[in-house]
Amino acid sequence: MKPQYFITLLLLVSGYFLYRVFMPFMQDIAIAILLMFATLGIARHIGRRVEKRWVISTVMSLLLGIMFFAPLVYMINAIAVMVTHIDPIAIHELVVKTANYLQSISLPPELLERFNIDTASIHKVLANVFSEESIRKYLKHAISFLGTMAAQSAVFFKDMVLILIFYFFAYYYGEKVGPFIKRILPLDTAQTQLLFNELSNSMGVVFFSILATAILEGTLFAIVVLFFGLDAILLGILYGFASLVPVIGGALMWVPTSIYLWVTQGATPALVVVIYSIVVISIIADTFVKPVIIKEIDQKMLKENNTRNEMLVFFSIIAGLTTYGFWGMIIGPAITTVFIAILKLYVQFQTGSQTPLKEFK
Repeated sequence: MKPQYFITLLLLVSGYFLYRVFMPFMQDIAIAILLMFATLGIARHIGRRVEKRWVISTVMSLLLGIMFFAPLVYMINAIAVMVTHIDPIAIHELVVKTANYLQSISLPPELLERFNIDTASIHKVLANVFSEESIRKYLKHAISFLGTMAAQSAVFFKDMVLILIFYFFAYYYGEKVGPFIKRILPLDTAQTQLLFNELSNSMGVVFFSILATAILEGTLFAIVVLFFGLDAILLGILYGFASLVPVIGGALMWVPTSIYLWVTQGATPALVVVIYSIVVISIIADTFVKPVIIKEIDQKMLKENNTRNEMLVFFSIIAGLTTYGFWGMIIGPAITTVFIAILKLYVQFQTGSQTPLKEFK
């Protein structure tokens, strides 16, 4: 056996066992590396003033923890405190109050005749839905759901800590590992740099676009709920993360919030939240302001006049969220970016051109 074949075999075998050892942490390592690529621009600015790698790694880890993970920790802690102060009697009274309110609503006779129903039937259904036995079942399911959320939150918190640790070491050793990876790839310098640039630029656009969207819409929602005495910080953070969910987005927050205000404070606060969320956040901020912010980030990160295909980024985020959960909004665009970069290299090999292609932007 030739030495190079033997070395290749050893590399494959040792690589397989290395993968088995780190398999439980592969997703966290991948996310940490992708976040490193996304924030390289900030690190370069810091590197112009600071030379020590451990200082740069520490500063970047602290920045990531503050701007991305601190809100998550606050949200998890606030929800945990809220769960410990749940009063079943108060919940029961709120449900009864809601049932009485719904039964007091008089529907137009024309509507009842059109659907062939009567008031007595509606009251009977409401009585079954809000009966003592049904309320006990609701509370039982709610407690079970909260227990599941607590368990998932613990796992999520563990992942966040691991991601921060791997993120620190990705920056600390990246200056040495990066050139080594470039040397072992069977590509020339320009082609390897194309892969790295595509990944870094695209991840930067995705990361800062997500961050800007969450901050903008979360802040707007926090402003309106603050006027009605609710926890503006918690609800703002929750709305910021809900805004990242495609299609339904912020409705996951303003619908239950408006229902809660309707029951506890009356119709006026609820209608204010609904109208404000639809007009100010969904129409003005989401439809008009957010694209401008994304375009500015896009042009700043790419230093080009044309922007990337926003629909491609949008669908890659949807696919990532569906496949990988919360972290899919990072993983989905990264996989799509790598595929497009490799496709560009393939076209270069076919045409014999060494100039980076600008299609698929």
